Amino acid sequence: MPTSSLPISHATHLVPFARFLDRIGSPIERGLEQMRLPGNLIAVPDCYVPTKSLFGFVGHMANKEGTDDLGFRVCDEAGIELLGPSFAAQVSRSPTLLHAVETFCRLVGQEASQFWSWYVEDQDEVRFYVHRTFKPGTLGYTQTEWIGVMAMVAVVRLFAGPSWAPDRISLGTSKPVPRIAMETLGDTRILTAQPDVYIAFPRSMLSLRRWQDASDPPLQLPHTAPTPCGADKAATDFGGRLAQCLAPHFGDGYPHIALAAEIADTSIRTLQRRLATLGLSYSDVVSRTRFDVASRMLTQTDAPVIEIAFATAYSDPSHFSRAFRRLAGVSPREYRWRARQLSAE
Repeated sequence: MPTSSLPISHATHLVPFARFLDRIGSPIERGLEQMRLPGNLIAVPDCYVPTKSLFGFVGHMANKEGTDDLGFRVCDEAGIELLGPSFAAQVSRSPTLLHAVETFCRLVGQEASQFWSWYVEDQDEVRFYVHRTFKPGTLGYTQTEWIGVMAMVAVVRLFAGPSWAPDRISLGTSKPVPRIAMETLGDTRILTAQPDVYIAFPRSMLSLRRWQDASDPPLQLPHTAPTPCGADKAATDFGGRLAQCLAPHFGDGYPHIALAAEIADTSIRTLQRRLATLGLSYSDVVSRTRFDVASRMLTQTDAPVIEIAFATAYSDPSHFSRAFRRLAGVSPREYRWRARQLSAE
């Protein structure tokens, strides 16, 4: 991966995999560690992680369990929850399938940078595409390709019903299609080793309104409160993305530059040169991340200052207070007081 880019994704898309693996008794902690993902990842699903690490974790766990159908099983079971609570809620409020597809295409880049979606109307057919960040051959690509495909299927099923299946699925992987996918999707033609990834369905479906069986309860999406190390959107600059990926690691202590280099998929020296071209040092990035996490904890929680200091990898609360004042111009306590005064107005 070129050092000028750092594709990142919301960790929420790993949650269904973690739940499934935990249910079958597979230890996930070692897998997270090997992919340089934070150990508390499932508790902070709104944080960002390197997309390549997300792919790698799923691929590693599929290899460990000796299963080629992990991606399809998890994604089919998760349904619309695969999108994550916020994204799924916005798509599910669409009045028609056309609006839902357009909403998906507009917002998907917030979930994963350098990832986009579009659709093409061709005579009587619609092809609903996703562009994957990495190519076939990347660890986990075959498993995670189903995330994009089944996310699109889940969107259509909101309007066509839970048993709906596409006329055709086009995949980039050249590996055999899991048997469970062929059985579940019935008459769907599944093409592999294709240049584009998409699902195809009749154009007439675009006008469908939300599907709802009278016996079914209203759609309930899980609610998760925002966490201090989370973010709504991926940063647009390299330093910002690196900071977002470092944020959930503070729970394990001060993140060494070697960890940052692994996150950026490069060497320490190359990382330092890349940051220098942006007028940044690694300590600048860590300071920025610490301040972002601390300021959120001060405004979003009632956590004591000492707890915030430890949560941002300071061993001495007084060091935290001095560093915070240098950036904010006020002490952490005054920053919290001013924020609450503004919110009360």
